[in-house]
Amino acid sequence: MNFRSYAVIWRYPAVRQAVLLGALGKAPWFGVMVVLTLHVVGDLGQSYASAGVLSAVFTIAVAVASPLRGRLLDTLGLRRTLLPSLILLPIGFVAAPFLGYWALLGVMAGVGLLAVPWFVLTRQLVLAAVPGELRRPALALDSVVTEMAFMGGPTLGILLAVNWSTGWTLTLLALLSITAAVALTIINPPLVSEGRTDTVDGRGGIRSWLSGPVITVFVATVAVAFTLSGTDLGIVAATRAMDSTVMLAVVIIVWGGGSLIGGLLFGSLPRGSVGLTPLIAGLGVTTALGALGWTPWAFTLLMGLAGLFCAPSLAAITERLGEVVPEASRGEAFGWQGTFSTLGSAMAPPVVGFVMDGQGWQLGLIVTGATGLILAGVGLVSLRLGRRGVRAFRARGTRPA
Repeated sequence: MNFRSYAVIWRYPAVRQAVLLGALGKAPWFGVMVVLTLHVVGDLGQSYASAGVLSAVFTIAVAVASPLRGRLLDTLGLRRTLLPSLILLPIGFVAAPFLGYWALLGVMAGVGLLAVPWFVLTRQLVLAAVPGELRRPALALDSVVTEMAFMGGPTLGILLAVNWSTGWTLTLLALLSITAAVALTIINPPLVSEGRTDTVDGRGGIRSWLSGPVITVFVATVAVAFTLSGTDLGIVAATRAMDSTVMLAVVIIVWGGGSLIGGLLFGSLPRGSVGLTPLIAGLGVTTALGALGWTPWAFTLLMGLAGLFCAPSLAAITERLGEVVPEASRGEAFGWQGTFSTLGSAMAPPVVGFVMDGQGWQLGLIVTGATGLILAGVGLVSLRLGRRGVRAFRARGTRPA
């Protein structure tokens, strides 16, 4: 293991800009998602179902816009892509505290379509900033910082919302995220490397870069997103079933801590030492093993073990997608990856929730891990069958009549 690689990549200014501004942009945005629910249920006096509808509308808008936003980054560049967002998003969030439920629903749909594509941006910037041999630690660092933002942003949002106003907390967090985007726009780091060798101009659309390996990565994205979303639900169900809801925060912190450690360990390994398939398999198996948690503390330790594979799986997916897609089309590809991640996250709650309602949280976690394994296996088998079909077709084509 080579942890010195982290010191090396930190010397690249574009990496520091992407990681630090990405964290400052993502953390408040994660907080916005939590505070939005508190605002709908609290200040607006609506039901949790209504809050769920608003969150679903926002999520669908982000998923629909993600590939287009990514393609605009490829074709128009960072500044021209973000400019409409930097103008319109502040208006929407400043108005948010004064809006009723239905008006807020419409505004959030528009916000989702114009949301700053933080995940696409930071991945592109990191990949463009470092040479190939340093991509793994750079992507692992981005995943680790994102994990920290995921834990810190909602915590900050809840503290502000409880002690202040949910509406103005929503506005403040959104403006903090947008401020980070403004700073990134002013700096305007390159989205592609200077020594790029591909000749694709980024305007060919999905047909120019979609391939069997890319589809496999997208299926792997669904598998990992399904597993992580199902685990979220399983953690809540398990702590409730054990009459230990006070342990919920502890379990989530240990799970996230395991992910941080796993991400740093993954980034210290040389390229090619651990592939995407073993990581997803490890994530699925350790998630299912969570069903053996017979006490709250045993369950917490098992979730920490499962966390070791979270950030590495996400980083490996990004690394693999960056390898199989032309550099000039990475924005669109990462946008589609975001859409498939949303699909996987949306699939898990109804499926896993149905199992847990009928058979308990233990079987729910087993189904979560097993489904992730099955989805990843389907993608891998499909790729291999496709390659065999191509080879067979080519062999038939070269036979003499």
